[in-house]
Amino acid sequence: MLSLKQLREIPRDSWSGHNHTEFCSHGSGEDVELYIQKAIAEGFKAYSITEHFPLPQAFYEKANGSAHSIYTAAMRINELPRYFTKMQKIKQKYQADIKILIGFEIDYIAEFREWTQNQLAKYANQVDDTILSVHFLPTNAGLSAVDDSLLDFKNGVLSEYQRPVEVAKAYLTTVMEAVTWDTHYKPKRYGHIMLYRKWRNEFSSNTVWEDEQVQDKLHAILDEIADRGELLDCNFAGLFRSTQTETSPNYNWIQQAQEKRIPLVYGADAHKVESVSAGFNTYLENKYYL
Repeated sequence: MLSLKQLREIPRDSWSGHNHTEFCSHGSGEDVELYIQKAIAEGFKAYSITEHFPLPQAFYEKANGSAHSIYTAAMRINELPRYFTKMQKIKQKYQADIKILIGFEIDYIAEFREWTQNQLAKYANQVDDTILSVHFLPTNAGLSAVDDSLLDFKNGVLSEYQRPVEVAKAYLTTVMEAVTWDTHYKPKRYGHIMLYRKWRNEFSSNTVWEDEQVQDKLHAILDEIADRGELLDCNFAGLFRSTQTETSPNYNWIQQAQEKRIPLVYGADAHKVESVSAGFNTYLENKYYL
């Protein structure tokens, strides 16, 4: 696994840092090689493959929501050997054209920290780069997805926390837990820290998503990341969703992250080939890589 120093040294104006593959069962199913070819054509020099890492069996016993939100959330453990073989082959094939970093997007779920820690250690020598993200929040009915569908959002986390602004607080509390979690081989970059806003355009325009407490939590998260010298996923997937139409973090909080000198890594969060460079021109034009 690359060190924090090595990750910070990757030129961010030509690094695509958040991408999925055919191993993602909620993606397009297109072969990773097509993603790589697209990235090379778009001029990227570094490319992180960050597939959703498997979840423990206990997750499937404790998750609540639609079958899609639960059973397409991540790879399965028995797919890992094939994944590593395929990604190593692709990495070697295109090494003259692009620096490929093999890795994962890791789910942070507090009750599975020990399991996750053990898995990170087990596969560390086969992994270059990882992202730590929050997709599920605890509810009385079980772990519920924030981002799978509007219906799941309403029936799960919104039902539990009552108001979108309270979902935001619960989500950011969990993100802070992820950032402050100290364990060997922990990811040094944090994914889409405002994912809870994915469905914001489906609510009335006067819905409150951010108050002073939310702002305090966001500042605290960014301060902690800055103090650790770690990196942040500048995730563009939401900009092209009609339900969201903004990045994660959004523009105001990208500015705050820049003021705190946090390295922002472009994240297409590509689940299909055509999304490999989505929003990258905006990332460059606004000099988010500085």
